[in-house]
Amino acid sequence: MNQTNRNNKLSMKNKYVREGLMFFAVGCALILTYYVVNNFRAVSEGFARMNDILMPFYIGIVMAYLLCPVYNGTTKLIYRVNKGRFKKPANDLKLARIVATVISLTVLIVVVGGCIMLILPDLWESIMGLIQGLPDTMNSFIKWLRANLESNPEIMEFLAGKLDGLADTVLVWAQEKMVPGAEAVLNNVSVGVIGTVGVVFDFFVALIICVYVLNSKEIFIAQSRKLILAVFKTERAEKIFELGRLTNETFGGFINGKIIDSMIIGIICFIAMNLLGLPLPMLVSVVVGVTNIIPFFGPFIGAVPSGIILLIIEPMSAVKFAVMVLVLQQVDGNIIGPKILGKSTKLASFWVMFAIIVSGGLFGFVGMVLGVPVFAVLYTYIRRAVNGRLREKAMPTDTLLYEDFGKYNIEKEDLFGKERFNKEADGDSDGSSEQR
Repeated sequence: MNQTNRNNKLSMKNKYVREGLMFFAVGCALILTYYVVNNFRAVSEGFARMNDILMPFYIGIVMAYLLCPVYNGTTKLIYRVNKGRFKKPANDLKLARIVATVISLTVLIVVVGGCIMLILPDLWESIMGLIQGLPDTMNSFIKWLRANLESNPEIMEFLAGKLDGLADTVLVWAQEKMVPGAEAVLNNVSVGVIGTVGVVFDFFVALIICVYVLNSKEIFIAQSRKLILAVFKTERAEKIFELGRLTNETFGGFINGKIIDSMIIGIICFIAMNLLGLPLPMLVSVVVGVTNIIPFFGPFIGAVPSGIILLIIEPMSAVKFAVMVLVLQQVDGNIIGPKILGKSTKLASFWVMFAIIVSGGLFGFVGMVLGVPVFAVLYTYIRRAVNGRLREKAMPTDTLLYEDFGKYNIEKEDLFGKERFNKEADGDSDGSSEQR
């Protein structure tokens, strides 16, 4: 009896401790919210400053993630070939990791440097072409303007009255606007130079971080598993591990697939532009290939600036290029993309477009690239939760069974076959129509 009372008192004590901690946490959250609301500018500046400091870590982790297939494959190959050369297997693994690191960084530098070297000549050529062609364009415009003024004396008389005070207006504008503007341009140039130096420094720091992450990712994963198992119950920990596996599979399949898809699109664009005799094939193909990483809208985003450049150089080339991009987008969206990406995201086209627009509006270019896999993970868990609740209620999970074609006087069995409905009735459906 005394033992029971003692256990009851201990239980009540633990209950009061939990409630006290909960009230304390709520109070801290309210105070923090009040501070953030009343000091939003300072808090946002602090986050921006922290974001700038952590930028090399972001870049390094992203580079390491993209280089993981190269690093893992090279480590596996070198270790298998070199196994037994040293007395300790740990030394075999160490050598394999060193070689894999060197090869991964070489691949990264070759890809980045290659893209820069491919773009720069055409970019310089296009800029110089625009500068050299500007006088001819201005002369053509002046001739056109003079011809129209001579044939329309009314316009000449109208402009004569307006141009009387033009010299004074230009002088005042130069004194009030142009001189301060020149000072601002000089300041921006100096800031730009400093920013460029900072970007180069961040890139080299990111390379070092990339090397550390590639060679220490197993340790980081093991430490994360230890922390999760120590903090959460085993069942909850397994769900977190499942979330990690699903996220890695979704992101890995999507990003690696989009990189391969974009390389293929860039090559096809380069070949097609050469066959059509369009100018700046290398520059435009690299732009189209890089922007193709963005799902759905990528080819069009890359085509807009490229089309403007071609329009200035040669209007007919811009028309040919626009038609080529439309064909290329259709080929990519219906043939190349599905073959490479498969069902890595398992999202319908509507949800892909929704994820791109929302995440792009919130987070810019990065959001447009990563919004689809992030939404795919959320969509997967929402679908699992909904299907789980339906199974608890002994209800079917196939979305098709909830669609109504009655307004068309169409029977669903005629469209999709009775086998599918019988399968759902037997409880064997996997919910394969969730994308619909």
